[in-house]
Amino acid sequence: MSPDVAAVRDDYPVLDRSVNGQPLTYLDNAATTHTPRQVYETFESFYAGYNANVHRGIHELSHEASVAYEAAHDRVAEFVGADGREEMVFTRNTTESINLVAHGLALPEFGPGDAIVTTEMEHHASLVTWQQVAKRTGADLRFVRVTEDGNLDVEHAKSLIDADTELVSIPHVSNVLGTVNPVRTFADLADDAGAVLLVDGAQSAPTRPVDVDAMGADFFAFSGHKMAGPTGIGGLYGRTGLLEEMEPFLYGGEMIRHVTFDRSTWNGLPWKFEAGTPPIAEGIALGAAVDYLDDLGMDWVRDHENRLAQYALERLSAREDVTTYGPGLGEERTGLVSFNVDGVHGHDLSSILNDRGIAVRAGDHCTQPLHDRLEIPGSVRASFYVYNTEAEIDRLLDAIEDARAKREAYLASDRYSDRLYDHHLHPRNGGGLEDPALVKSSEETACGDDGEFHVDIAPDGTIERLAFESQSCAVSRAVASLITEYLEGRTVAEAAEMEGEVASMLDGQFPDLRRDCVVGPEDVIREAAQEYLAGDDEAEGSTSAA
Repeated sequence: MSPDVAAVRDDYPVLDRSVNGQPLTYLDNAATTHTPRQVYETFESFYAGYNANVHRGIHELSHEASVAYEAAHDRVAEFVGADGREEMVFTRNTTESINLVAHGLALPEFGPGDAIVTTEMEHHASLVTWQQVAKRTGADLRFVRVTEDGNLDVEHAKSLIDADTELVSIPHVSNVLGTVNPVRTFADLADDAGAVLLVDGAQSAPTRPVDVDAMGADFFAFSGHKMAGPTGIGGLYGRTGLLEEMEPFLYGGEMIRHVTFDRSTWNGLPWKFEAGTPPIAEGIALGAAVDYLDDLGMDWVRDHENRLAQYALERLSAREDVTTYGPGLGEERTGLVSFNVDGVHGHDLSSILNDRGIAVRAGDHCTQPLHDRLEIPGSVRASFYVYNTEAEIDRLLDAIEDARAKREAYLASDRYSDRLYDHHLHPRNGGGLEDPALVKSSEETACGDDGEFHVDIAPDGTIERLAFESQSCAVSRAVASLITEYLEGRTVAEAAEMEGEVASMLDGQFPDLRRDCVVGPEDVIREAAQEYLAGDDEAEGSTSAA
């Protein structure tokens, strides 16, 4: 019998709260899910009843904590299809799990002539890790293309995964496109090449049945906070043989078996990779989270999310002013939909939705290269979980009606100064300069803003003219306009010393939720001026001095 969503919602008291006088509609689950009472009560019971360190205490509380912590490894290993606790290492999150493989396997073993194959849809946690491994080892880094319909190009992958490939790293599910990737296909390609396969399961472990053996994964990384568990705990499944061969990259405490002044030996699996006092309460609570999800049924979780995603996708796609990304209607996808509304930057739309109690994610979602591939600065992502309903999606759809008009009302409200609203309505110095002395590109990763300042500088260091080009939110564009007007006639040295001028000009009148949008352009132009004065023509950030 399928769970009743109303009963599921009763497990999450936070859903009863209001935001800005509206009922909370939480659609940011791909970033972090809420935690049911069954999980946080487990967390609380540890501290209330048997809080102690594990494995080394010869007393009852330590024994109880050790038994519960070990049982959590067993339970989580079972949840993903691992053979036992030896294959389940507890980490802080997916990022640390991927880094464990990088430090324990890739950095010690890879070198020039080796190749790492990953994809254009990688989360930064994966992409940047393999980027740094390639930089330090001399290994080649290759990217499987994303097709126009949001899938991985398997034929292109076949051309990249060859005898030189040591590691293939792919997301099971894209955190932007919702694509469910054919992991088994990549596992077979990796196996034929003699490479290992690492699967980023951050978006799949919470949302669908996982069987690491059936998918052919050598490593599988995931986070507790995305699957009804607490923050600060994640997991890495690894095949026993690989984990036994790998060296730990954290030392001390739990991972030690024997120590002399001359040498040390390591503990058995998985403790070899869990140095120091581990996240005991978090690990036990993660075990409770997988119990909770299993009670719901992971087939039901997958199907419920897919129904909501298809419902949202159908209605969003029907709107002429909305562009959606990823697999189309009726295709397999996970419970998220990323989209943009014409003429309204994602951060502005997120603010409009927040006024109505609706929580979504806006920006590049830690996938800047993928958004570059899509040729957009950012997107809005609505992501669903076990407690979401079609009625909540209807609230989202109602809130984005007449989004431009709602944005104007938002900016004209008393939360922003009249001066900023004036620069929004009448921007100064928009567009580029023909031959600027200084150019500074800006990519505000917090909200997906993308812009560029152009500056003409006289021989005496006076700023003669500024201009800006922007794909940013309305607030950042207005601030950029304000800054260019403020700095004309001042010196580069004065620009290099800017600190809080924008906030002062606006009398501090802006909501804390949009602080990055206000201070970001000032940070960019200040950094540009400092680099110019330092004469660093090669500085990062595309700064150049003529």
